[in-house]
Formats: sequence, structure tokens, C-alpha cells
Amino acid sequence: MPFKAIIFDLYGTLVGNFSRQAYDQVQVQMAEILNVPYTKFWQIKVETIKDRSLGNLSAEENIVEICRRLNVTVDKTQIEKTLALNYEFTKNSLVPEPEDLDGLDRLKHSGFLLGLITNCNSTVPMLFPQSDLAQYIDIPIFSCEEQFKKPARRIYEIACKRLNVKPEECVYVGDGSSEELTGAASVGMQPILKRADLSDVYDPHRSDVENWQGLVIDEISELCNIVPELV
Repeated sequence: MPFKAIIFDLYGTLVGNFSRQAYDQVQVQMAEILNVPYTKFWQIKVETIKDRSLGNLSAEENIVEICRRLNVTVDKTQIEKTLALNYEFTKNSLVPEPEDLDGLDRLKHSGFLLGLITNCNSTVPMLFPQSDLAQYIDIPIFSCEEQFKKPARRIYEIACKRLNVKPEECVYVGDGSSEELTGAASVGMQPILKRADLSDVYDPHRSDVENWQGLVIDEISELCNIVPELV
């Protein structure tokens, strides 16, 4: 069966990986603005990751929740300053490399539908339409909007339904975070690992990467030759 769609991960695949060092620096600044201890601030941020990625907490609601749990009173200006830091960091993280845009352009002109599935907080879908990636992605799926996150079967099924394709007609490309390749394979997609630099991430040890025996690419443009040859 010929493949009709290629679905991508976001961070580490279409844009650079989420930098742990850079993100940590932003969190320190946010804690300082709120006048709360960084260690306690960060502890709650970690505890609320799932709620953010499933859309249960927006960025602003997360800040309010942190302050509530730490019994700290903050004003509107402090909240706005922390949100601005988060907004700017996310905006800067959504900048793709020119060669990746070229690869996506070639895939589009080859007739493939292009999708996206990413585990993310509510700031990402807010900013994604402004990204250079948006013009190439037919259907973007954000975990915070669907209340499902990879590797849950449901989020892959949602992407297929909106692209109007069967899972068996889809290639899934990702850097192996969140067991996303295993999840894609479990619904019938053809998974491909995109090799990424894992030296500055929160999850450098990934089972999907360390145990991977399938197809591997280094550049998006490689898909232009690989996918048409898959059967």
C-alpha cells in the first residue's frame, strides 16, 4: 500500500530539541519575578507537566496554581512578566532550519499530506500558526487541545481521521521521545527515527532510541527518496 501521509513530531524533528539549559534559565528568571524559591517553583512545574500537556492548565493558570500552592500573593504585572518570558522562549524554539523547510516543501510537491503530533502546553498552538512550518503542515495535532498525548493510540488515530487516511497509509517521523515511535507502530504506522542531539534534553535515555532497529534519517529531505520506496 503506497503511503499517503507523513506525520512528524515537533521538537527534535522539525525544530531543534527543547533545550534543557535554556529552559532552566527561563525558569530561574520566572521564579525570581514571582519572588518564590526556585527549587519549590521547579518542583511544582515538574508535577504539573502532565496537566499542561493535556490542556488542564494554561500557562497563566499554571503560574497562578504555583503561587497558590506556595501561598504567595503576586500582582498582574508579575504574572504578565513570567508569561512574556515563556512566550518568548516558545517563540524562539519554533524556528526550523532552512533545509528542513526545503525538505517539507519537496514532500508537499510530491503529493504527500503532512501532519504533526506534538506533546505540548497551550503556548505552542498559540504560536504555531506564526511559525514558518505552518504553511507546510496540513493537520497539526497538539496534545493540550486533544486531552491525549503520545504514545496514546487515540492521538495517532485523531491525526489519521483528520488527514482522512488509514494508519497503514502513514509514515511517522520522530526523535524517539515519549515512546512515540512505539506508539505509532502500535496503530499500524511506519515509524522512522530522526537522529537528534540528545546532549541537552531532559530525557536523554529513550527506549525508542536505544532499542531502535528500524529506519533512521538525519535530515527531513532524506524522506523524499526513502518514503516512495517503502512498501
